[in-house]
Amino acid sequence: MFIDATESNTHIYDYQLQEITENDSSITTAAISAAIAEVKSYLATRYDVDAIFSSWGSSRDALVLEMTKTVAVWRIIKLCNVDVSYERYHELYKDTIDYLTKASKGELILDLPTIKDPEGKPKQGSLAISSNPKFNHFI
Repeated sequence: MFIDATESNTHIYDYQLQEITENDSSITTAAISAAIAEVKSYLATRYDVDAIFSSWGSSRDALVLEMTKTVAVWRIIKLCNVDVSYERYHELYKDTIDYLTKASKGELILDLPTIKDPEGKPKQGSLAISSNPKFNHFI
């Protein structure tokens, strides 16, 4: 898996995680899986999510790793906020989703593997050009 349950300690203390999940590691695993799916859903329009999320250890993109951890911890905290600042994590989650939305729209360029077309070239985003109808003052 892209993230191991023990790596969440950069975002939530172990005692908080154990208290919220009642020492049930399946809750943490489910939250991580859901977080990966959520982050993938934002990045899939432009980036090769299979390549991104199949990496392990130091080969993982640090930004994607941190954002995925934030989403996973948010999913756990929604169960209960034992000794956790709910508002702080809610803001972190919203900021992460805003960032991912901008990346999915192409407003941000991330240093991630892009989707390739069948010829192996990077798939380009779509471009639409249009204009308003001609305006005439003298009708």
